[in-house]
Amino acid sequence: MHNQSKNNLLPITIGFFLIVLMTVLFFLKSSWLNKKKEIASNQEQVQEKKDDLKKYIGISSAELLRKIISGENYEILDIRNAENFSKKHIVDSKNISLENMKEKVVSFEKNKTYCIVDELGLTPEEKQAMDIFFAEGFEKIIYLEGGIYSWVSELSPTVEFGDPNSLSDQSKVNYIKSDELKNLIAENSNILYLVDLRSSTDYASGHIKNAANIPLENLEARRKEIPTYKRIVLLDDTGILAFQGAVRLFDMGILNVFTLSDGFKAWKEKGFEVVK
Repeated sequence: MHNQSKNNLLPITIGFFLIVLMTVLFFLKSSWLNKKKEIASNQEQVQEKKDDLKKYIGISSAELLRKIISGENYEILDIRNAENFSKKHIVDSKNISLENMKEKVVSFEKNKTYCIVDELGLTPEEKQAMDIFFAEGFEKIIYLEGGIYSWVSELSPTVEFGDPNSLSDQSKVNYIKSDELKNLIAENSNILYLVDLRSSTDYASGHIKNAANIPLENLEARRKEIPTYKRIVLLDDTGILAFQGAVRLFDMGILNVFTLSDGFKAWKEKGFEVVK
């Protein structure tokens, strides 16, 4: 009977061993397949990055800044949302969404080099933007490596919105009151250049004599109209737009700027000269 028990255990032992062996083999096979898939996926990612390096060409913040300073024919297209763009952007860059880019790309000049800017470098959105240009036959398309984050981190110049609550922005602004401005105009108006930042409609309804009308949203594009050898005075109704304008001109390297702190409304209330 003892031998018979041994004989009965043998098939059970062999069966158990086979089950264990099959289980081990199954997991080894699964692990090997997963490893193979991981290797294949990594290889695909590496190849994709290599393809990206061939197709999507980047430029560093330092190199882009050098090209901007040297006056090369570069156009910077910032594809971030309008709110982030208004807070901080590279001077003379244009804010354009992917949706609008599809419509407007046909109107761009093909002899220029276009630099696409996003929050970070070579985002999926940047690739889409560059692909839109490539599809239309453009060849001189690059992206800013590291995006606006890298640009700011390297302390490259930006144009900022102008936040009255920011100590940094406050330090960029000089102030003048309406009484002081009136006296300066009476003494020697030739040393002054007044810029009215209100809308053309508000300007037409009444303004300070000889003040030029450059709405705030056009100030960056039209800054070259401003004679920097004169004392520049920015004004609007209350002084808020003038503050923002002064910050932006400072960021663009125009420093001889004053803000009419009490605004055009105070000028009118004091009965000073207004023309139409």
